[in-house]
Amino acid sequence: MMMPKQISSLVALLLGSCTGPHSDQNTVVVYVSADERIARQIFDAYTNKTGVVVEWVGDTESTKTTALVQRILREKNNPVADVFWSSEILGTIQLARHDALAPCTAQRFKDWPSEYRDSKYLWFGFSPRARVVAYDPEVTDVSELPLYWWQYDTAVIADPRFGTTFTHVSVMASFPTRRDELFKRMNNATYLGGNSATVQAVVDGVAKYAMTDSDDVYASQARGNSVAMYMPRHHDGVGGGTLLIPNTVAILQGCKHPINAEAFAAFLLSDEVAILLANSDSRNFPLQDSVKEMFPRLIIDDPLQVDFSVAEEYSAEAVQHTMELLAK
Repeated sequence: MMMPKQISSLVALLLGSCTGPHSDQNTVVVYVSADERIARQIFDAYTNKTGVVVEWVGDTESTKTTALVQRILREKNNPVADVFWSSEILGTIQLARHDALAPCTAQRFKDWPSEYRDSKYLWFGFSPRARVVAYDPEVTDVSELPLYWWQYDTAVIADPRFGTTFTHVSVMASFPTRRDELFKRMNNATYLGGNSATVQAVVDGVAKYAMTDSDDVYASQARGNSVAMYMPRHHDGVGGGTLLIPNTVAILQGCKHPINAEAFAAFLLSDEVAILLANSDSRNFPLQDSVKEMFPRLIIDDPLQVDFSVAEEYSAEAVQHTMELLAK
């Protein structure tokens, strides 16, 4: 596990050849699907730390990640961005499969936990969010909550074709029988534009449950709403808990600022950023043991063990099948 001093040394090394404050080489261009309020905080911290200007392009709530992935593929032969910071993982794996990403070969990148990096060092996962069920604790007692994801057939969900719902539905394909039974029972279920909309449906009393992300529940709580979260299991036994979906960072093949790109990627994997994200409204779950100790309430002891590469391989088929089941 990389420690803060190691990351700082890497940043300093990679920035060593950068020129003055008004040079194009003092810039890094980032495509980002993380929430704007969170991303701005990280970009500002990086610029204050290094002097490097972050130019960035975001995405919309309802089509997060998907539109940026398609844009990167269109620009593959002449990339505009240097770095892709995604709020989920399958789109990043898709870019790796299409040879759109460059490897990070410094030893410190190779030391990143194997379950949260590409085997060829093309992408790295960090500071995940959890998939949760949102509910109103003034309406539903925690003792009433079903233990497993497959029992929430009355929940609303975000559009399965996009974002973390796309990721979760793709992962659920590893449990085909239970997946099919769930979505058949959810026949004609309401699916909304984004995860925040599903949480609002619970707040408004339109829905009893919502399949959503932990950060959307935290954000709603910060606005004073009566909403809580529960983390259902996918199966019994070790590695059967809720799904953690990491942020990912990757450098684009042929980018214009490769040195700055690696330095920014290293920064996103630093303890400093893990602390910032854990302290943010999003309350991302830190991966580093040293940071976990600072946020005991953000420790998930038994998350779902999942092969995201397999999930990505079958994602198109899984989502199409889910949409068909929901429409019957």
